[in-house]
Amino acid sequence: MNRAAVVKSLIRVGMRFVPNELPAYRFFSGGGHFLGRAPKGFQVDATQIGDIPVLWVNHKTECSSRVILYLHGGGYSIGSNRTHLELASRIARAAKSQMLMVEYRLAPEHPYPAGLNDALKAYQYLLGERVSPEKIIIAGDSAGGGLAVALLQTLRNKKIPMPAAAVCLSPWLDLSCSISSLAKTLKNDPLITPKRIRFFAKHYAGINDRTQPGLSPFFGELDNLPPMLIQVGGDEILLPECKLFTRRANKLGSMVELQVWPGMFHVWQFAASILPEGRQAIQKIGLFIRKASPV
Repeated sequence: MNRAAVVKSLIRVGMRFVPNELPAYRFFSGGGHFLGRAPKGFQVDATQIGDIPVLWVNHKTECSSRVILYLHGGGYSIGSNRTHLELASRIARAAKSQMLMVEYRLAPEHPYPAGLNDALKAYQYLLGERVSPEKIIIAGDSAGGGLAVALLQTLRNKKIPMPAAAVCLSPWLDLSCSISSLAKTLKNDPLITPKRIRFFAKHYAGINDRTQPGLSPFFGELDNLPPMLIQVGGDEILLPECKLFTRRANKLGSMVELQVWPGMFHVWQFAASILPEGRQAIQKIGLFIRKASPV
């Protein structure tokens, strides 16, 4: 049994002890506050954009003028900058970029469009600080990946200058869950089930139609978007929506590169410290960012 198979088995066993309840999810995900630390060689500065907490994460030597605006995952209801700090740091170093992590408001206390509004405010802050759009990359994982695409669509619709590119790790693009619920990979995914994913969709969507683009960018207009990289695991139930999204976007002229990693699970890049596939995926992210926004 290889390392990825062992990690998947551990995840599957662990999820049996997590009831489908928000307090339980927040209790277990909260452990990331203690585990989520930047690797050596990074400087992490906490500040605020208005009332939005953010983290500036920079490697002390391998850095540049480009900025990654990072939106963490967690089903729009859990997770934080601290839980994702190690992952974001690894991406920042691979991309030789500054990293701005956004602590957007979480549901159900702050349902849609709170998260999207906070992401938009953070992007406009960078523009206001005279960061050139050509030096900005929007990135995110899981719900943060879907939020990144929703932000791109919002920027286009509002005619705000677009970033150089976007990177999405296992993005959640369809909160109606109509595609993932029929995925052939249901039995292979050790982390996400239709019941669990609908639970999080309900909290963030509230009374809103879950197929509206701000919630489910899969159903939005996919033309005139900047270059995008999507990485998704071959065992994820989100795989079909990522494939369909990529196909539609490319037909409409947007350049989307889809990397499907066989046997991988949801946001396996988190396990980069023990999985070579995680480290390899992050290196590919760094290469994509450096090519999309050369300095």
